Amino acid sequence: MRTNTLEVFAILKRLSGMDEASAEKVVKYMEDANEAEIVRAVERRIEHLATKEDLANLRAEMKSDFSSTIKWMFIFWVTQLAAMFGFLFYFLHK
Repeated sequence: MRTNTLEVFAILKRLSGMDEASAEKVVKYMEDANEAEIVRAVERRIEHLATKEDLANLRAEMKSDFSSTIKWMFIFWVTQLAAMFGFLFYFLHK
């Protein structure tokens, strides 16, 4: 038992008039509940961690998205230039 557990054990024995076995059962239950909560908290945090494979997949996806974005930007620029030169040609040769 840890120091805090020993203090709780002593308080339970003294204030409630429990015998040692009952006080020990209550303290053991509290320890188990506390440890279970700590384990659940750690497991929740572990779920949010990324592995190297997850990061590699993310990089590949980002690279694919980036190349797609560059492709569509280029198509947009070419279209804009064609429209601009079309308007210039139309208005200057009128």
